[in-house]
Amino acid sequence: MSSCANCAPEPAMEIAPERSNASAAPPDPGWHPVADTATLRSQLGDLVAILALPAVWSGRDAAGISEALLEVLSSMLRLDLAYVRVGNPAGSRPLEVARVEGRSDFGNGAREIAGLLSERPTNNDASPALVLLHPVTGQPLRAARIVLGPDGPTDVIIAASRRSSFPTPHERFMLQSIATQAEIAFRNADLMTAVRHTLHGERVAREEAEAATRAKDKLNEELESRVVERTGRLTLINEELKREIADRKRAERRLAAQYTIARVLAEADGLTSAMPSVLQAIGQSMEWEWGALWKVDPEAGVLRCQSIYHAPDIEAAEFDTVSRGMTFTPGHGLPGRVWQTGTALWITDVTTDARFWRAQIATRVGLRGAIAFSIGLSGETLGVIEFFSRTMRQPDQEQLETFGAIGSLIGQFIERRRAEEALRQAEAELAHVSRVTTLGELTASIAHEINQPLAAIVADANACLHWLAVDRPDLDSVREALMAVVTDGNRAAEVISRIRALLSRSTVAHHPCDLAGVIRDVLPLVRPEMEQHGIVLETSPAPDLPRVKGDRIQLQQVLLNLLVNAVEASREVPRERRRVVVRSTVEYRNDGPWAVVAVQDAGVGFREPEVARLFEAFYTTKPGGLGMGLSISRSIVDGHGGQLWATANSDHGVVFCFALPGMR
Repeated sequence: MSSCANCAPEPAMEIAPERSNASAAPPDPGWHPVADTATLRSQLGDLVAILALPAVWSGRDAAGISEALLEVLSSMLRLDLAYVRVGNPAGSRPLEVARVEGRSDFGNGAREIAGLLSERPTNNDASPALVLLHPVTGQPLRAARIVLGPDGPTDVIIAASRRSSFPTPHERFMLQSIATQAEIAFRNADLMTAVRHTLHGERVAREEAEAATRAKDKLNEELESRVVERTGRLTLINEELKREIADRKRAERRLAAQYTIARVLAEADGLTSAMPSVLQAIGQSMEWEWGALWKVDPEAGVLRCQSIYHAPDIEAAEFDTVSRGMTFTPGHGLPGRVWQTGTALWITDVTTDARFWRAQIATRVGLRGAIAFSIGLSGETLGVIEFFSRTMRQPDQEQLETFGAIGSLIGQFIERRRAEEALRQAEAELAHVSRVTTLGELTASIAHEINQPLAAIVADANACLHWLAVDRPDLDSVREALMAVVTDGNRAAEVISRIRALLSRSTVAHHPCDLAGVIRDVLPLVRPEMEQHGIVLETSPAPDLPRVKGDRIQLQQVLLNLLVNAVEASREVPRERRRVVVRSTVEYRNDGPWAVVAVQDAGVGFREPEVARLFEAFYTTKPGGLGMGLSISRSIVDGHGGQLWATANSDHGVVFCFALPGMR
């Protein structure tokens, strides 16, 4: 029973249902109005006695209350059978007691009555009349069933009598009142039991606490000394841990800055494009609000401001303008002093440094602390980087070491770019040598290509002289011959122009380029060589070949190398196999159309082990060859974002193809 005794709902009572009729039901013959004062006094006395029951039962447990309840029910209601079942807080099984008129030894027979009750439905609506048989006489008894509490039929009271009028309204009222008081008493008993358990628990806990307190008092002095000792030790450990965390965070920021700078430099085309991101990475990771790169101008012998970074929340426009307009010589100003010594310089407060030229402007902007370090390469200072903060900052040796590493990293980047530029120049020179060598191999064919229009010019000129020597010259014939001279002269000039372009050392520049025009320019250079050796040249141009972005001279060199290789591979084979095909096609890939140019021959081809080395530098299968043509060609195609490959034909010869992405 868990609810408050004073708020307990009225017990539900189940009795034999009365017949219902559409007309008014006759009055119960067992009930009569109170006729006199004596009866009223008796009923009031019963009611007073019932109301006093909780006080009478106070201090008893559930078993004692149950026995007393049976006594009250039997005596007040003149019952032949009384049964009580309540939950037992001390055990899992419910407490059951019963009393049967005429059987003083039936107290232990409650389970027998419970068995009889279990055969009866407990739902009022489903039950006809609640009738029990007397356990001794077998006589039918009219019974009333009351459920105690709101938690279901576990706690019940059964009252039964052989009287046919049972229960009368007064008996029903008394039964309900007794049940209400019993429910209050049971709940009070439960509460008292819980209180006793609680008090017992508190007493045990208090005794244990007192014992613990006594033990604690004995150890108090020892514990206090240990606490003091360990507190001091933990304080030292905590301070050391704080220093380690701070050092680790600073190290992580430095590593992050170096990683970011290395990534930026790896992706940048040059120092000028990389420095804004480099300055930003240093400033954000090491908490500097303004930074600049001063680059050495070797011709003027001064440092010039090339790039500036400042935090978004700083108003530094005036400082930016002044810095961009200044130059520093060795030993003058913060950048000049670092340039002269080659070592980093830390200034705690630039506003009080007499050698800092921009002190007044720095004061207005709010800049205080400063650091400057050099960008070095093999002992040479290439530039100086300086940073400022809005707070005074004491020198930090770890930051100085980090700045030194960053300066070396930028110096290595410059050195690498110089090496790459030297390599590009060497490759361009090598490509030029290769073109000259290739054209040298075609000298006879080129001479023939030029001699043909020159011979025609000489013949046409002689004819003009002959016609002009007569008395009446044929001016129409002279005019026609002179036009032929002009045409042949232009033809020879075009050949010479193509040769001069291939022999030039012009810088590489990628522009929109028509591969069909590249093919048209190169074919006249190799056609005489092919005709001399009886090689048939066939072309199969694609009408919709996309334009590509590249260097026209380099692409001509690639095609010329492939055609010369095809001619050399076809000179010694049977005449029916002396055929070279130049074919262009369009190939559509995921990123758009690609222009593909193929040079196919039926010459000597190559063996399977040679495939992997075809494009290696200095590898050749030709006597006296340099072994650079295909290697240079692949480098050129790779530089254009394309591909160059070779495939052996099923019967004879090979197909060399190069593909370039079309312009977007």
